[in-house]
Amino acid sequence: MGANDLPTEGLDLTVSRWGNSLAVRLPAALARELGVREGDTLHLQPPEATPGGAWQLSARRQRPKLSKEELIARIREHLASMPLTESVIEEVRANERY
Repeated sequence: MGANDLPTEGLDLTVSRWGNSLAVRLPAALARELGVREGDTLHLQPPEATPGGAWQLSARRQRPKLSKEELIARIREHLASMPLTESVIEEVRANERY
């Protein structure tokens, strides 16, 4: 199979070990066709949650990119919700553990 074509009769994928888990590697042409990239999240639904009664794997929609202003506003909102605590830097300096 070339980099730009997918078989029309279906595709067998191999399950491989990845640490203590198992993984399926998607060929580049299939990833392009599905519109998924590294870091994307896939969602697996059990048979009882799907109309056809079969396991269904789908790509999750990516959250929209935030503008710089929106990101700063969210960070400030998050920081404002956090309680202030005493600084530990004086303790670190006093104990000279850096």
